[in-house]
Amino acid sequence: MTRPGTVRRGVAIVALAFAAVAVAGCGSSSSSSSGTTGESSGGGQKTIAGVKANDHGTKTVAKETEVELDDYYFEPTVIQGKAGQKVTLELKNEGKVEHSFVIDSQNVDQTIQPGEDAKVTVTIPASGAVSFYCKFHKSEGMAGALAVEGQSASGGMPGGGTTTNNTTTGKGYGY
Repeated sequence: MTRPGTVRRGVAIVALAFAAVAVAGCGSSSSSSSGTTGESSGGGQKTIAGVKANDHGTKTVAKETEVELDDYYFEPTVIQGKAGQKVTLELKNEGKVEHSFVIDSQNVDQTIQPGEDAKVTVTIPASGAVSFYCKFHKSEGMAGALAVEGQSASGGMPGGGTTTNNTTTGKGYGY
């Protein structure tokens, strides 16, 4: 005769095993590159130009490029160009909340409502990288950098950065 406590304990152990397998399966992720020269896909979080950022890739630009602002990242996260080059960014808020694009050192502060877009002209720094961020969601990792092509935006080797497997899933809106 089996005691009731033993059956319950056995059922609980089996349930925990299934839950562990399900959680392990949900932890996988994949990323792909569009195959376009000058682009790389991202993933996780990186420290970019001294700011923690949700990494959604790097793109090398010539004169103009589109930047997606979503809940809670910029894509691309790193925008590379020639030192001192002026670049026009078409900012598209594809998120559900208000976002902004701020570069303190260049006096850029553009707020964009959901579904709206705006254009700003920025300058790639003379060397290294300069950070940009969303003033509403910087603490959730909504940041990135303008960087000189071939130089690191993270202070390490080109393409480097401190990557973690923590993806920010900010639930608050930062207001």
